[in-house]
Amino acid sequence: MSKRNAALEALAKAPVPSPSNVVELKADGPAPTPTLPPAEAASSEAAAPPSRPRASGRKTVANSAARAMLYLPPKAKRKFKEIAFHENRKEHAVYMEALREYLERKGHKGLL
Repeated sequence: MSKRNAALEALAKAPVPSPSNVVELKADGPAPTPTLPPAEAASSEAAAPPSRPRASGRKTVANSAARAMLYLPPKAKRKFKEIAFHENRKEHAVYMEALREYLERKGHKGLL
């Protein structure tokens, strides 16, 4: 028997340890809820990342604007980034200004 086959057989025969936080599901009946000891419960609550603030009633760009993807030549992208840097603005603001000016030139004021 080769070393590989012997290793595979040994792995197949070895019992898999069950972690303490795994609950086995049974097909007949509701799933039991796992319970943590008080020390683990307190540490898991403290270690949980803060949840995102809810946007209830708050108007943000993420929930008030449609998403669009723009493919630019690398030199144009670099130029937008340079303009934003020199004007101490974000690239998005420069893109929005360019779009706003274009739409106004075409007679569509007030869209952006």
